Formats: sequence, structure tokens, C-alpha cells
Amino acid sequence: MYKLPWTLLLLIIAILAPTNGNLTEKVPKNQLSLSDILEYNTILFPLTTVSKAELVGEQCHARLQELRRGILQREFWALKVLDASGKQPPAFMLGDNMWLGSAQLCEAAQNGLNLDISRYVAHKMNMSLLTDKTPFDVDYRVIYAAHNSSYQTDVVYGQARQLLHIGLCVPSECNSQQLMQLVTAYFESEIFLSGDLHAIKPSLLKVKTMEFKGGDFHKMIAFKLVVVFVTYTLLMTLYAYYLRTRRLPSTNVQVKPSSFEAFVLCYDLQLNCSKILAPPDSASNTFAFLNGGRMESALIATFFHTFIMLKAIVSNPTQLFTYVSSIGNMEVAMDVFLLISGFLQTYSYLRNRSQLETIRRLNFSRSVLEIVKLTFHRFLRLAPLYYFMICITYLAMKYNDSTTVFNLSGFVTENCERYWWRNVLFIHNLYDHKDMCLAWTWFVSLEMQYTITLTVLLVVYAKHPKYAKISLLLLMIASLAYQTIVGIQVNFQISLETTFANFTKIYANPLARIFPYLGGALTCWLYLEYNAQLQSCKLLTNTIYSLLIHLVFVICSQFAPLGRGYSVRVETFIFVLHRCLYTLTAGWSIIAAANNRLAWHGRFLSAKIFQKTIHVSYALSLLNPFVIICLFTAGSKLVFVEPIRMFVLFIGLIIILHILSFPLTVLFEMPYRNISSLLTKRGPAKRAKSS
Repeated sequence: MYKLPWTLLLLIIAILAPTNGNLTEKVPKNQLSLSDILEYNTILFPLTTVSKAELVGEQCHARLQELRRGILQREFWALKVLDASGKQPPAFMLGDNMWLGSAQLCEAAQNGLNLDISRYVAHKMNMSLLTDKTPFDVDYRVIYAAHNSSYQTDVVYGQARQLLHIGLCVPSECNSQQLMQLVTAYFESEIFLSGDLHAIKPSLLKVKTMEFKGGDFHKMIAFKLVVVFVTYTLLMTLYAYYLRTRRLPSTNVQVKPSSFEAFVLCYDLQLNCSKILAPPDSASNTFAFLNGGRMESALIATFFHTFIMLKAIVSNPTQLFTYVSSIGNMEVAMDVFLLISGFLQTYSYLRNRSQLETIRRLNFSRSVLEIVKLTFHRFLRLAPLYYFMICITYLAMKYNDSTTVFNLSGFVTENCERYWWRNVLFIHNLYDHKDMCLAWTWFVSLEMQYTITLTVLLVVYAKHPKYAKISLLLLMIASLAYQTIVGIQVNFQISLETTFANFTKIYANPLARIFPYLGGALTCWLYLEYNAQLQSCKLLTNTIYSLLIHLVFVICSQFAPLGRGYSVRVETFIFVLHRCLYTLTAGWSIIAAANNRLAWHGRFLSAKIFQKTIHVSYALSLLNPFVIICLFTAGSKLVFVEPIRMFVLFIGLIIILHILSFPLTVLFEMPYRNISSLLTKRGPAKRAKSS
């Protein structure tokens, strides 16, 4: 009852209260000056505040103070320098560490902005924006600084570490060492610390000057090796062309080429192109569908490799992680490729009964030589193009690192300078993935290691089948046991992040991935030895059973839907079971497709496009992250990734990769395949002559 009178009284006072119509006088004026605002909202301006002659030298300090006066006086040249320098963007908490500014605007500040505009068209801009130039030379530099802010999402995927990329347009008189001292002083000053809302506390690593030194480039050993290899290949190709067009057809009698001429003809461009472009004969090839399976695996690996490498050059790495991790299971993406490789190696070995009989009669020393010979043939097919790509990638990354704002290329070249020998020896997958040179080529080392292992088992099988079978089963069991033990040790959880945090132990370790490779060998042995019995098996004869098994294989290509939120032991068990089922169902699908079951899938994988592109699959796998790095870091522009753009990007990338892979395959892979085949044919001929 007392509320109503008080309410009426307050209303009357409010109505009768005098007003002077000038409410702004009651609001305190902003006491911040322009210099105060710039110190807390930019990075370049506070550098002029902390600059001292004893810190950066007289010349550099004088230029910075001249720049400071120009900014405070709003001179166009100074504002362009300020605008060309980076500042903290939004979405830092989502992983955006790119504070880059604009290298192009920094150049325009020094040389003017050359725009072809009409003088008869009205513009609101001041024309001094185009014509004003700095009274001194300026350079665009990039600062790389590490940070450990707990206010930023730091999902673990990819090889490169999280770094602040800070672009600065600074006077040329300030060298990199002086700039490092200046930026370090700024990071430690009260100006930065009082505005460090996210507790970034950056630690300066290095300063990059955007210039390419061609003289140093030509002195590199990698460059000399590339020149020698390319020159040798071109000379041999021209000589092969000469033999084809002039010498061999010059007589009416068909003359068998000598050993040297046969060697040279392995480089014949026409022959190698015809092998790739020849119409595929899928009908007579029982396992033509395996080519489609290998290409599918290569495309999946290309997808994951591509968007994992993108992490270092996108402004939304957290969203990219979400997109990639929700698409499929990277854990088993390469398992089909490994399974097919094991299958084909075993098939080419076991189907040659005469070779098996010959090996069975060899003594121990001759058996060891046979293993060395078979391993050399695999080396001859893998190494030349691989070594060439190591050199080419290093040189391209070295150039790219000198001209791009991103640190990814420099990270790759640093690892290759220190650890290239691991790649040459095919052992780089045995070391920590953060130290790998060309980390995406881990599968090449794995392939060579498995080739040696399976070759030993196959030679043992020719002499003592029982021991070979026991060894193979023990290795497969050891693989599953290893994955289980490591999963428990590292507190495994089914996640893309877990894969990268433990990449060396779980993903690239030979014992962790040998199960599918040996699974492919076991599948081939079952097909060659027991296919007649398998054809009467209900699992194979009943279409429903075959489809159900294949359905399990398809489901396993996705992340385990029931494997999240449980204990470490349960998730590890699901993870190992997942990999095991994926390999077993894939092997059974191969046997079913070879026996005309799953015909619809077999016809799809036997399509002509897969049969043709399989020849370039190796070059494509070596090229994919290299191309994406060169394409998206060359322009020094950030990439914002979202699903539709990812899809369009992937389609375009596949087209570019196939175009680039063709000449690499023809010139640097096919000749050595031909040499391997030539040596394989010459061996039996020599043995026949000696006998």
C-alpha cells in the first residue's frame, strides 16, 4: 500500500526536473591520445616507442622515429606502412595465429600504388594515397614467435607447430638482428603485457626477410643432383629415340638389340607413353579391380595429406580439424593400399612355380643372394623417382620459404637438411614424425621394409613352408599385441588427434602396420592354394553373406561409432578390433571379387579410368602435399576452408596432380620399371645358357 505514493512522487520529480538539453557534458571525455590508441591496437607503432639508439643503432632508431612522426601526423606514406603491418585478428581463440598484414601494400608504400584509373571518374579517395612514397626504403619482414596461451584451442594434427606469424613493414636500415632485439623488447615491455588479454607471452624464434638469393640456390648439392639426373635422363631418352628411329629399323632383318641397346631402350619415351596410354584389358586380368582399389586408397590418402598440410596456412585450423575428422577413418586409410601391395607381391612370387622350384634347391648363401636380388628389384622401382622428388621438393621448398610469409616450407627444408639420410635409407618412419623429412612419404619406407620382410618369408616358404606360415602368423599376432600394448601405454582414445600425438608409435611404426600387408599375403596364398575349396564355402557362395562382409568393410572405413567415451582399455580393444576386421573383410572382398562375387563393385573398380591412372599413382602419392604447399603458400595469402571449398579444391588438386604425375612417371619411373623387367628376363636366360 506504500508503493503507490512513492511511485507517484518519483514520477512527478522526473517530469519536473530541469534539463539543459546538453547531456554530453555529463559523459566524461575520452582521455586517450592517438599514440595511446595505436600502442594498444597495433604492433608496428609500439616498436617505435620502445626503440632506443643503443638497442637498434642510430640509423634504425632515426628511421623508426621518423615513421612514428609520420603516423601521428597522418601522412599517407606512414599510414600505408602502418596498414601493411599485421595486428591481432579476431578468432585467436580458434587458432588464428596469422597476423600478417600485406607485403604488397608495403611495396606500394615505397614505390607508390600503380593503378590504371581514369582521371575523368570521380573518386572520394585522396590521390596522395596512390602517389605518396616513403622517404626511405622499407622491407616486409615476418616474425615467427612461439606461444603457450591456454586461451587458444591447440588441437594436435599435422607436423608443424603453432606459431604466431607477424608481418611488419619496417625501414630497410633495421636488419634482422636489430628487429629481433626490438620485437623482444616490445614483448617484454609493459605496453604489450598490459594488453596481453589471452596471456600469449610470445617467444621470438626468427625473423624472415622476403628475398631469394639465386646464387646460393645454385650451390646446393640437391640442385646439382637434379641437374645431373635430368641431364642423364634426357640424354638417354634422346639416345633411345635415335635407336628406335635410325638404327634398329634400318635393316630388313629383325635384329635383336644388344644388352646395352636394350638398356637404353628402357628410356624410350614412345614405349613408356604407350604403356600408360594403352587400352587396358580388364577382361583378361582377374585382379584388374585391385588397380581401382589402389587408386581409391591413393585418393583417400591424398585427401587426408592435403588438408592436414593445409593446417599451417589456414585462418581456421580448428574448423578444418572438425571437417577432416568427421569425413572418415584416417587410421585405416592406407591399410587397403598395404594389403593390396602384400597381395600383389605374393602373387607375382607364388604363381611362378619354376622359380619356386629353383629357390627350393638353393643353398643358404644362394638364398640370401636371391633375397638381395628381389629386394633390389623393388628398390629399383621405388628409389629413382623417390630420390628425385626429395631433391625437387627440397629445392622448391627452399625457394618457397624465401618468398612466402608462411613457415611451413622452412620447417620442411630444416628437417630435410638434417635428416635426409633417413629417407635415402628408407628408415625415416622409425623416427619421431616431427623430425621427418617429407613426412607424407612415410609409406615409402614402410613399403621397402615390408618388401624385405615378405621376401624373406617367401624364400623361406619355398624351402620350408611350415616355418614361413608360423612366422607369418606370429608377426600378425605380434602386430595386434603391439597395438594393444601401445594403446594402453599412451592412453588411447579414438580420435584424429590421438593419431597425430602418437603418430610414430601408432601410425607409421612397421609393427603397427604390418598386419594388413601380411593379411594381403595370406589372402593371396589362400586364393592360390585353396580357391577350389573356398568356392564351395557358404560365406562365398551366398550373396547375402558376401554383401554383409563387404558392408562390415565399408563401415570400418569410418570412425568406430561405439568407440568413444569408454575407458582406455575398451577403446584400445575397439581400435585393434576395428583394424583387424577392416583387413580381414578387405581380404575376403578380394577373394569374392576374384570369384565373380560383388560383381558390381568389381566392375566399378575395373573401370578404364582406374586402369589408366594406376600407372601414375606412385608419383601422385609423392606429389600431393608438395603441390598443395606450393600452390597455397606461393601467394602469401591466407586460406579460409569450408566444406564446399574443400571439395572444389580437392577436385582441382587431383586434376593438377595427374597432369604433373604423367611426365614424372614417364621420365623417372617407367625406365626403371623396364630395367627391372629386363633384368628379370635376363636371369632365366643366363641360367638356361649355363645349364
